[in-house]
Amino acid sequence: MDPSASMIDTVDGELEVTQHVEASLSDSVKLPTKRKAETSPVADSVEGEGNRQEEEEKDSGESDQVWDVDSFESDYSSPEEAASNTDEFELRRYLRHLYESGGFLLEREMVPKNLFQGWRPLNLDALFKDPNITGRDYMEIMARVAIDKYNQTKNKTVTLDHIVRAVIRMSIGVKAYITFMAKECPEGELVEYQAKAEIRVWQTKIHPILCRPASSSSSSSSSSS
Repeated sequence: MDPSASMIDTVDGELEVTQHVEASLSDSVKLPTKRKAETSPVADSVEGEGNRQEEEEKDSGESDQVWDVDSFESDYSSPEEAASNTDEFELRRYLRHLYESGGFLLEREMVPKNLFQGWRPLNLDALFKDPNITGRDYMEIMARVAIDKYNQTKNKTVTLDHIVRAVIRMSIGVKAYITFMAKECPEGELVEYQAKAEIRVWQTKIHPILCRPASSSSSSSSSSS
């Protein structure tokens, strides 16, 4: 599959994402909101029903936000012909490196110099959103959404201990591949886990896509190769 513009995000979506992150964080951490002005009970009922329906439509998972699907968009293989220039060579190397880890590992030096937007390793300690939300803070929120879904569907009691790293893409939202340490029971040892979650600019909630022990990823790769 040839590298194409569809694999590289544009800068245009970043402002929309930044504005939407604030809204999604408010929802996730349950920040207080102002009560709207009083209206008639009938009007409140009709308006409330419309709002709920609209929110459900926005929050419905989309075809590539299906829970527990282990994929990285699609398979990638370099074209047989040699790269025509340095930019193309770096892009191919970047994609191979990214796909080999299923999105969960991306060394900073592998990111092409001329890639303005795309998958990038997140600086966990840098400011992610004003006033004081760091990358680590936001990845913890996203990881917990995936962990909650995992615990519900697998009847587990996994709890987050700390974030190890994250690879994110910001264009039409925030999509994250998160590696973290967790405990599978209160007195258990730390185990490395992986989570995948996303929120798009038109959605009001983070969508959990994947959560699993990191060792499961290695086993799957070995059995399929």
